Amino acid sequence: MRNIFLFGYYGFDNTGDEAILEAIIEQIRKAKPDARLTALSYNAKDTEKKHKISAVSRNHFKDVIKAIKEADVVISGGGSILQDVTSSRSLLYYLAIIFAAKQMGKKVMFYGNGFGPIKRYVNKKFVQYIINQVDAITVRDYQSKEFMQYLGVKKDIIVTADVALGLEAISEDKIREIVLKEEMDLDKKWIGISARDWKGQKNYKETIAQTADYLMGRNYEVVFIPMQFPSDVHTSIEIAGMMKNQPKIITQKYTPREIIGLLSKLNLLIGMRLHSLIFSAIAEVPMVGLEYDTKIKNFLKLVNQKNGGDVENLDMIHLWATIDAVLEHREDYIQQLKEAKKNLYKKTEANVEVFKRFIEEGENK
Repeated sequence: MRNIFLFGYYGFDNTGDEAILEAIIEQIRKAKPDARLTALSYNAKDTEKKHKISAVSRNHFKDVIKAIKEADVVISGGGSILQDVTSSRSLLYYLAIIFAAKQMGKKVMFYGNGFGPIKRYVNKKFVQYIINQVDAITVRDYQSKEFMQYLGVKKDIIVTADVALGLEAISEDKIREIVLKEEMDLDKKWIGISARDWKGQKNYKETIAQTADYLMGRNYEVVFIPMQFPSDVHTSIEIAGMMKNQPKIITQKYTPREIIGLLSKLNLLIGMRLHSLIFSAIAEVPMVGLEYDTKIKNFLKLVNQKNGGDVENLDMIHLWATIDAVLEHREDYIQQLKEAKKNLYKKTEANVEVFKRFIEEGENK
């Protein structure tokens, strides 16, 4: 079983999803060096260049069907792609890939996926019918498992961890090169902010801007670190425009490992994007999460870090008090991160162990 087709939210310049793909490729190549990998991508050429694998455009469904037909195994590679909060269309697109694969007799695995929320009744029925045909399922948190079971998925579901937790930062020398390039004076104390747009709302952005000013008034430097291009850059610029002080905004695209390295030089990260928090955990940098989705709350609990509040009802006083508490007890939060990171790293390795058993069972039939 050498030909493997990976599908997910790849090729959209989302650093978190690119990290997931990078980590899955690394794990699969270690487990099965002769595997031929093809990924679904919005930007197939870019994916091929970045990851040194084959890719097909998600907009050319004939090519997607051909890739599935040629595959021995089809893998849903991480991320929260099976949800209908952002779009029913994308959910149905991914379900169609799974359905097509099973109709062709292919083995299908979920590889450290997040799952849900799914709001619409008809979508819940589609999910129940199609996911019950999947051959092996690992999910990144217990909430995903519970929601699958709630919807009527009867398969064995193994809880592991987000695959991106298996990544490491670049070397210290390369980190220093980036820091110099970005003109970040490490004699100063830096706090990072990862913000995204959410439902066109403005209030939470004003609160983030006031929070950044508050921190700069306490002699911290603030740097905005986009995780999806160009949308997060635009959001960062918008928030900076609401501030009295002048923060730094990272505008160049960096690889996941480079972002982890950059985060390692911070005193604290304030993050909306899940993978900004995951990268911060890898870098062992304390964090305060801003919750726009339950996956943020779930991850913060896993790593024993603080929730600054729901972005749709973000309270400035609570957020400031939370940040102050984390900064005051920073070493305690670092220690909690170190312990959680060890446990989660073992769990992410469980994804590849399930994959190896899955492949071996297929080859023995």
